[in-house]
Amino acid sequence: MRSLSDLSEPKPGRTVDSVRGGRSGERGVALILVLVMLPLVAILMTQLNFETAIGTRLSSNALATQQFRSATLARLRQMRLRLKRDLIDDEANAQESGGAYDHPTDTWGPALDGGGTTALVQKGDDDRGDEVTIYTQVNDEQGRFNVNNLLHRDAARAQIWQQRFKSLLDIYRDDRFGDLETSEYDLNAQEAQEILEAVLKFLKGDERNENVRKVEIPDATAELPQTIFTVRDLIFSHRLFAEKRLLETFVDLETGTRIVGLEDLLTVYGDGKINVNSASIQVLRSLFNDEEAKRVTAEAIYKQRGGYLNTTEERQRRDDDLEQREEDEAEGVEDEASLDSVFKSLNEVSQVENMGDGAFLRRNEIDQQADFTVRSMFFQVIVTARRENYLRQQRVVFERHSQGCITWFSEVRAAEISDLPEILGGESAPAE
Repeated sequence: MRSLSDLSEPKPGRTVDSVRGGRSGERGVALILVLVMLPLVAILMTQLNFETAIGTRLSSNALATQQFRSATLARLRQMRLRLKRDLIDDEANAQESGGAYDHPTDTWGPALDGGGTTALVQKGDDDRGDEVTIYTQVNDEQGRFNVNNLLHRDAARAQIWQQRFKSLLDIYRDDRFGDLETSEYDLNAQEAQEILEAVLKFLKGDERNENVRKVEIPDATAELPQTIFTVRDLIFSHRLFAEKRLLETFVDLETGTRIVGLEDLLTVYGDGKINVNSASIQVLRSLFNDEEAKRVTAEAIYKQRGGYLNTTEERQRRDDDLEQREEDEAEGVEDEASLDSVFKSLNEVSQVENMGDGAFLRRNEIDQQADFTVRSMFFQVIVTARRENYLRQQRVVFERHSQGCITWFSEVRAAEISDLPEILGGESAPAE
């Protein structure tokens, strides 16, 4: 039997210091493990927080995308119905009004609650910023110069349209008519000729950039007359399209000058005829060979249908007309001026200065029945949805019929406003 003194004595080979050292070693290992595990846990928590934030952002983006999509589609359906209704009304009222016609004062135009309107389609919590605002723009595609005319099946007519296209390239940014300012982005006659030749090769598929091969763009057929899908495809045809930003409408930041873009003047949709009720002054000028006719006759057509040139005198005339309309409206007088200025038929176009002169028409190679129309069936609807810093835009080209609308082209673009150039609404742009 062991005594108490025996119990207090360490066993052979185990001293008090060795026991204490063993426990210290265990604590050291534990400390090392803790020091190793803490960064790992921190990394895991950071990763978890990151994934949670990403998941939240993705969910928010998915919700915003769905809101944008629903709001945009609703607006597109509304505009489709407006276009169809306008077509039916035109046919029904043709006898009373003197003919069926399309003009920007129609239901689809910017003058009424159709194109060019802003509608708050969803009102949410301002703190969350989940309200969506819709901007709508409707363009008459047949008020534009049709690029497909450059390859007209009649060789003689094709050559006429090619010269008109060259004229459009030469004058559409020109200051010779007094309604545009001098700009370094203007083309001279030689550059216009070079671009014409390049565009013709491009349309035929003879010479295309490797980014746009012939196999990607179909040849013209009776069912599908256009040889390109959008006007923007022309950027691959010649270097000057990119160097001088020929397709873009923008503001030169150095001079503050608004620069006209070809994308607003050209189309690849329709039957090739130009609607004189909606054509721009640049397009109208390009149709005449005589320099005097580009100024006098083209401007007479433009003004008679209710247009205003970008000159001091014309801006004053516009302001005076607007003031008179407001006075008439306040007095309950119906405004018939806009309706009277509309061309309801080609016969009315013939009454414009020089347009009834056969010699004048032959000299300018104009065939009113083949070149002009007062009706339009192709429209581009642009719907832009905005929520906080995000934009989502959808462009659709409709061909309308009494039974509905055919979609020829649809494109969706998305961007953050802060990523856009200042002039397009970036962070430094003035608040609306």
